[in-house]
Amino acid sequence: MLITYFCKKGGVGKTTILGEHADYLASLGKKVLIVSIDDQNSIFEMFGKSSEVFNREDNYIEHLLTESISIDEALIEMRPNIDGIKTLNIDMLSKKLTLERAFEKQFVNLIEEFKSRYDYVFVDLPPSSNRTSEIILELCNHIILIVELNKLGVNGFYNTLQYFVDSGIELDKIRYVLPNGFSKMKSVPSVALEEIVTITKDNLQNAIVLKPIPEKSNIQTLQQKGIVIFDEDVTSLNYYQKNQKKLLIEVFTELFKSIKL
Repeated sequence: MLITYFCKKGGVGKTTILGEHADYLASLGKKVLIVSIDDQNSIFEMFGKSSEVFNREDNYIEHLLTESISIDEALIEMRPNIDGIKTLNIDMLSKKLTLERAFEKQFVNLIEEFKSRYDYVFVDLPPSSNRTSEIILELCNHIILIVELNKLGVNGFYNTLQYFVDSGIELDKIRYVLPNGFSKMKSVPSVALEEIVTITKDNLQNAIVLKPIPEKSNIQTLQQKGIVIFDEDVTSLNYYQKNQKKLLIEVFTELFKSIKL
């Protein structure tokens, strides 16, 4: 099964939540692959694997597509039951996919091979428009749109839907809309949430608006330490961080249980 979290606006938390969702499923014993279609390969940082992105120059997804290495040689172990694959240059990859039909077929076949090997394949996409993202979105079984709960976030939601229409990607592929950054103490998120519910109802008849995620700045502290919230090892955390981690586990467990894959 191929899954992505997506939004045309950057900084909405899609990489973070995608990584946590992958880790949650792995903690349940599922075999998970994370494909990073992003030059920054930031998904590796949250798992504390940044150094492994640069320790080899011959194990990017581009090397898989030239068949110079095998899938097993390209894998980076993120956690038990989770592997990752990195991308070297998204612009060059997209250009080649645009110009060469045979290469596009090869790319699609590679994604299908990933799906045959793993229970779940998550693809971390950049917010920019490119042919690689379009192909992934077309292939996805589940697309979860993340929307930031402010005016810019709502505009980003509109832009994302328009991008789907302009690119010929079926809106029915969007199964869930996830509002991010809710706060009972602020009026802006509540107003934005009402708009998101209305937009979803008017444009995405098959999509479900999930329970909003509250503002949680502490998750960034964990990521800086290379810890995802479902990690069992908490020896590097102080008392306050351990308590915050427990609260985050509750929030994300409820979220991921509500997403039926």
